[in-house]
Amino acid sequence: MRKATAITIILLLTFHYSNAQSRSSNRMLEEGHILENFENDEIGTLPHKWYNQKGEQSVTEFSEEEREKYKYEVVKGRGGNKYLKYSGRRAMHLSLPLINKDRENIYGINIFETPILSWKVRAYKLPENAREDDDSYNDSVASIYVAFDMGRVALVKKVPKTIRYTWSSTLEKGTELSKFFGNQKVVVVESGDERTGKWITFKRNIVEDYRRLFGDDPPKNPIAILILSDGDSTHSWAEADYDDIKLLPEQTK
Repeated sequence: MRKATAITIILLLTFHYSNAQSRSSNRMLEEGHILENFENDEIGTLPHKWYNQKGEQSVTEFSEEEREKYKYEVVKGRGGNKYLKYSGRRAMHLSLPLINKDRENIYGINIFETPILSWKVRAYKLPENAREDDDSYNDSVASIYVAFDMGRVALVKKVPKTIRYTWSSTLEKGTELSKFFGNQKVVVVESGDERTGKWITFKRNIVEDYRRLFGDDPPKNPIAILILSDGDSTHSWAEADYDDIKLLPEQTK
């Protein structure tokens, strides 16, 4: 009798544990992954989870002189919401790693389950006459990149496959470009200054975009998210805010 009772208790505990795991998994699929909202960062600093372009070192660990080169800072807006502001000319990428140095999946991401990349931008000042199809004028008020695994090797240099979603000064919304031996695809998601000064939420199905742009299936876990605002090529000023970078399930689109 005691043995039967013990087995019953174990089965009940296993059942409840499995249900709890299932509910947790379902909740994750419903809510997706909040990759960054800057709420855990100090005002006036660089965001602590972000690295330099190549993902070699956290930007918060750089010397004061090196940190000064990054024209980004966490600020607080109305209602206490924190976000990231860029104001400057110099081009400096910030990179949010999605895998660690052992190539382990930090956030447990599977983009076939959460394929919708969502992010918010508020643009103020667009670099003058900038256009992403000309390297001499290749500036953008706000770009966000999804970096996948390494693409083809060019001149003994590995180039990661990336999709760059950009707010262009001059190129028409919907324009798509291919650069870096086909390893970077540029998608213009907004153009011009008509919607400056207010928060705009962008959503893209990165699985569908990858299939269309590269012609095959993406890895289930990208290696990083990067952002870039700059005006150095056109020698002009750029100013924009970023917030709420997420991966969401398709039904939330």
